[in-house]
Amino acid sequence: MMLGVGALLPAAIAWGAPPPSAYAASAAAQARPLAPAQRLERRFLQITAANLRFQSEASRLAAARSNNPAVKELANTVLARQQTVQPELLRLLHLRGMAMPIPSNEHNKVLKQLGKLNGAKFDRLYVDEVVLRSAQADITNYEKLATQAEDPVLKAWIERQLPTLRQEFAKAGRALPNASLHGQRAV
Repeated sequence: MMLGVGALLPAAIAWGAPPPSAYAASAAAQARPLAPAQRLERRFLQITAANLRFQSEASRLAAARSNNPAVKELANTVLARQQTVQPELLRLLHLRGMAMPIPSNEHNKVLKQLGKLNGAKFDRLYVDEVVLRSAQADITNYEKLATQAEDPVLKAWIERQLPTLRQEFAKAGRALPNASLHGQRAV
């Protein structure tokens, strides 16, 4: 015989277990606002994780679709970094009770555009938007948080990542020498 949740709830309360809403109310009563540094660290991790996901999805496309050897090499470099960074980033997110964010509308828009393009137009969009713009934004965010983060583990992780990001950015500039940097976004 199977009992529904409605039948189990009164039984749980009768045994002395508080109803599920009591847990939420208790947790809400005990919750404290995050300090500004913690909010900044959480925002940084959200942006970094979203950018990493975006860069890896676009780089998979570039590795498969580009005919330019320099762009393919750049995509493989981004994918290699993603493979080493993602587990560390996931650990940093999970330590704060966070999950990997969903892609932003801006990221989805660029991925759709990449899906429709081929050849030099594809390469240009990939290098300009995915690598140069995104990497520059990452570098700016990492540098900012390196000076403002309070978490020593996060700070050390940022300092380990910065040289690799800078090398990737320089490599992107060499992959397509006339690539441009349209704008930046920072934390």
